[in-house]
Amino acid sequence: MVGAATATVAATLLANSRRQRNRAGKRAQVVRNAMGSIEQFKTFGPAGDLWEIETQKILGVGGQGTVYQCFKQSDPNTKYAVKTIPIWRLLMDPSSAEKIAKIEDEVKVMMEVQGHPKIAACAGCFDAFREGTAQAQYKMMVLELIQGGELAEFIAKQGKLDEAVAKGVFKQVLDGLEWMHSKKVLHRDLKCENILICGDTLTADTPVKLIDFGVAKNINAEGFGSSCVGTTEIMAPEMVCAKMMMAPKGVVMQSHGPYTFKSPQVESPGFGIVSQRPDGKGAMVNGVDPAGQATQYSVGDGWAIKAINGINILDMPFVKDFNEFGVAGQSGVNAGPSAIAELLGSLSGDFTMEFMELPERKFSTEVDVWSMGIVLYNMLAGKTPFKNEVEIVEGKFNEAEIAGCTPGAKELIGALLNVDASARPTIAQLKTHPWLQ
Repeated sequence: MVGAATATVAATLLANSRRQRNRAGKRAQVVRNAMGSIEQFKTFGPAGDLWEIETQKILGVGGQGTVYQCFKQSDPNTKYAVKTIPIWRLLMDPSSAEKIAKIEDEVKVMMEVQGHPKIAACAGCFDAFREGTAQAQYKMMVLELIQGGELAEFIAKQGKLDEAVAKGVFKQVLDGLEWMHSKKVLHRDLKCENILICGDTLTADTPVKLIDFGVAKNINAEGFGSSCVGTTEIMAPEMVCAKMMMAPKGVVMQSHGPYTFKSPQVESPGFGIVSQRPDGKGAMVNGVDPAGQATQYSVGDGWAIKAINGINILDMPFVKDFNEFGVAGQSGVNAGPSAIAELLGSLSGDFTMEFMELPERKFSTEVDVWSMGIVLYNMLAGKTPFKNEVEIVEGKFNEAEIAGCTPGAKELIGALLNVDASARPTIAQLKTHPWLQ
């Protein structure tokens, strides 16, 4: 009877769940129809010079929105791609202003690098409004329509590329990157998926174009050079080290302390604490109060916290794993603090802290040069050189995968994938490399 009762309850819950999903789906459909159906916005742009979306011709679907084919009504025979970003979905999001600002930053950077044949052209970005409203419902990003596919797709089909073909692609990407850097813009996510082949076949002479400037950044922009963004498997080792709070290969990070601080109940230590590691471990100083206790020890913003009261926390989770709740007190289980937040919360008197200086978060054109090495290896080996962050930091890749390449190609890959950013070749040096002549 217990089994039957359980089955009945389970069936009831499942039925209720389905009804709830159906109701939620219908409500979502009503919202889409009321607020954001693309049919309501198929014409957009300045009055007298409207664009029109061919809503039945979907070119792709991404994280930001759907890409359709479109044309200018004054020239219906010339086709474009339009990336439709439904910002109406963000209006109830507390961080909507920040997210919309990022979209606008992407457009701004894209327009800054226009004018080069190796950069995908953008015809403009337009806000789409519902008649009688002042709040934009969509961002419409009109882009050059490129017939072809991603470089990654061609590599996947062919396994790897002939050196002559790889050289042709590399030289074109280098030209586009040189242009971007001349405009003081870093791509920061240069990979085979973001290189479009302009044609159905790929030869040494097939034109290619750089796309996707979602994390591109102007060198002069506020906060430039400090954020670790982009795809992990192509990320330069200096960025991985900063993200993981690790020392770059061959670098010894300086330690400070232990320093004694008054009880937090008596006085604040004078700085905030956050965890910025993707694995949720470790802690770092986040903002130093000039009038706080930390100032007397010259504690630096962004330093890692090495130990609290002699307990090493470099690999301790910032917050407690929920799986540990209810386990403390059982035989053989350590009942002491198992998370940094828990340790901090247990402080009731004076305490000590040790710190460790982290590499300066200052990244520049060298990160794109590293990515060029990833692209070249990928073309010649048919796969990416690194599987994880540890391999990236060590700079160790499988040389057997490119054993059949010419010495010049292998030497160039080694130079590009140098863990020492200052030792990587510049764009100007790459342009004269013997393998590319």
